[in-house]
Amino acid sequence: MTFMRLDKIRILTGTLFLILIGGVFYLQVVKGGFYYSLSVKNCIRVMPLEGMRGRVLDSGGKVLVDNQMSYNIAVIPYELKKNARTISELARLLNKSVPGIKKEMEKGFVSSFSPIIVVKDADKKTAILIEENKFRLPGVMVQILPKRGYPYHDLASHIIGYLGKIDSWRITRLKDYGYKSKDVVGFGGIEESLEPVLRSKEGGTQVQVDHRGRLNKILSFRPSLSGQDVYLTIDIRVQKIVEEALLNKKGAAVLMEPDSGKIIAMASSPGFSPGAFLEEDNSAYVQDVFSNPDSPMINRAISGQYPLGSVFKAVSTAAALEKKKITPSQRFFCPGKLSVGTKEFNCWSVHNSQDLIEAITHSCNVYFYHLALLLGPDILTEYAYEFGLGRPAGIDLPYEASGYVPSVSKRKMRLRSWYEGDTANFGIGQGDLLVTPLQSARIMAVFANGGKLVKPYIVRGIGDKEVTPEPAIDLGIESAVISTVTEGLRGAVNAETGTANIGTWGDLKVAGKTGTAQVFNKLSHGWFVGFLPYDKPKIVFCVFLENTGMSIHSVVLAYQIFSRLREEKLI
Repeated sequence: MTFMRLDKIRILTGTLFLILIGGVFYLQVVKGGFYYSLSVKNCIRVMPLEGMRGRVLDSGGKVLVDNQMSYNIAVIPYELKKNARTISELARLLNKSVPGIKKEMEKGFVSSFSPIIVVKDADKKTAILIEENKFRLPGVMVQILPKRGYPYHDLASHIIGYLGKIDSWRITRLKDYGYKSKDVVGFGGIEESLEPVLRSKEGGTQVQVDHRGRLNKILSFRPSLSGQDVYLTIDIRVQKIVEEALLNKKGAAVLMEPDSGKIIAMASSPGFSPGAFLEEDNSAYVQDVFSNPDSPMINRAISGQYPLGSVFKAVSTAAALEKKKITPSQRFFCPGKLSVGTKEFNCWSVHNSQDLIEAITHSCNVYFYHLALLLGPDILTEYAYEFGLGRPAGIDLPYEASGYVPSVSKRKMRLRSWYEGDTANFGIGQGDLLVTPLQSARIMAVFANGGKLVKPYIVRGIGDKEVTPEPAIDLGIESAVISTVTEGLRGAVNAETGTANIGTWGDLKVAGKTGTAQVFNKLSHGWFVGFLPYDKPKIVFCVFLENTGMSIHSVVLAYQIFSRLREEKLI
């Protein structure tokens, strides 16, 4: 019996021994590689190295957006668990509480081995202090990051755009480019449209540390790559003058070369501060600009869509002359109104008998009601499209609106009828017609450059490569038609009774067209669109003011801009 018991014990002992041996074999041989890899990971750290985002410069090389150094204090949770005193020492050096640091760690936790930022944008003095005490702070590091700087503060904010934390839509859209959930990307303006160009590529150093977090050796190094610089077409000196003129107003202004489409200045008011969007302390400001009823985040120059008003009369004139519906000597009588169907359509004054040049000069609505009825809606629609309306102008900025060109067919699709009154309204730029300020400047460029439709652009170069602008489209408009319209535009500014004559233009030699666009239940918008000098145009412009009541306010603003530019010898 005793022997049997001993045999059982021997068998049990042998079995346990075999199990033990098998377990050791499994751990060391079968799973050895896995656990070795895990141990290596526990002592390997990746120290990221951010590259510099590309700068943005104006046409003359003046820096509009650059990079400044920012210092973040980060910790590695795994190391802090092994070194309990580190948090207390760090809190002392930073003059913060231990619970405060722990709270930041909880907020930013991803994994035990991923750095968590506990102090963002620390001053240089603090960063040096942490580095000097690094031997007492295992698991604590200083991250040196580039931060956007704006030497001209809020100037050209809509052109530049801003940086913000990536959202879910952009993560999905940019997932093939390696973006992560906490990355910073461009929103609006050049920052967004040229994000892949401006973006830097992260580098870093892979190091091996001991159990106390001390560096043993560097395993690998990958340098960061800076983004490319972007050169714009705008002159920041001109941009400044334009934005100062628009200050405390709602509107937009565009200055462009008529032959090439090169943007000299483009402003939208009100604007915003592009440097505010990555600062947590500015959350109240960010919330305010997004909720502001004046919509400061919208680039009115390219995204605002408005009725064009009488500026469209230049297009109506070109259509009527080309289709041989009238001659420049054609006269219509203006008693101050015209009956069309069952409705009366008003003119802003009584002009009596007018020929075409006089009608443009005086912006006579009755004359253009007659002209529109002679043309009919289909031709008006055709020419609106020919002059680039109803589709984006193609500028290299995001969120450009297409505007809207009405037509009989579109009206039918909405199960609505088209009336003669709609045609009359269309002829003076009212009704359903909507355009952007950039589109209106593009219209005027056709008359300034001899009949070509240009594609506006605002990027002059990327890195060391110049951007080649797209060639303009020759619309094939007869030179006599261009001359007739231009004569009327000259009269509007320079004739004693012209709608844009404020008596002070002097030798600026401006030609242009005013437009007072009616808005339901609000004051009218004011337009002034033209070019200068009228004998050899170098600049085409649009000055637009929302709900100003009369176009004369836009005329005065344009005069202020060009007077300043002349004083500064910029034109």
